Amino acid sequence: MVSIEDIKEYLAITSNEFDTILTKLKDQSIARISNIVCRDLNYGARYDVLNGNNETVIFLKNYPAENIEHIKYRETNSGFDYNLFGNGTIEDNLILINKTGKVILLNGYTLPAGDSNVEIKYFAGYADELEESAEPPEGYPESSDCQVPPDLKNVCLMMTAELFLKSYCNIDGQFSKRLGLEGYEHSLSDTDNTSRVSFKYKSEDYEPLLKKYRSVRV
Repeated sequence: MVSIEDIKEYLAITSNEFDTILTKLKDQSIARISNIVCRDLNYGARYDVLNGNNETVIFLKNYPAENIEHIKYRETNSGFDYNLFGNGTIEDNLILINKTGKVILLNGYTLPAGDSNVEIKYFAGYADELEESAEPPEGYPESSDCQVPPDLKNVCLMMTAELFLKSYCNIDGQFSKRLGLEGYEHSLSDTDNTSRVSFKYKSEDYEPLLKKYRSVRV
């Protein structure tokens, strides 16, 4: 959803010294955001296995969604061997609302009844927006709904920056620049002359910022 270059610009870091830890913290932030909004937000392939109950309307587990590659079902405990549309094309037999992951089956098709008997492969999540002159890489999403919205990108930047600035990877030891730092105390022991630094942080509350991403179903 965000690049290391975006994060370094946000933190005013010009060297490559912290690239490894920033990558880890970025992945942690995306995982945390995904937990808050109850779906995987990193763009990639998804496989939903669901109960078929003769429905004609399906809500995919992850969204925004695009490129449904197959809807298959099984009649036994073996693999998903049967194509729902037979020799027909996916494009002619369903409507996909990218933003919400809502699928409407057409032409009389329904999901066959059964428990965990239907598999849907599709692509979902958000990918960072490309520069206007850049060539889209292989696998880059086709739908504009799958480009990361600015406010969601900002939350990811804020969360990653908070994790970094609260770590001991501070730049030049300037603790006052740590995001969310309310104060710190530096004390000396009277017995062994050792020192101790204690920090007090205020954690950011991201849930209000992400609330709308938990309720975009229509």
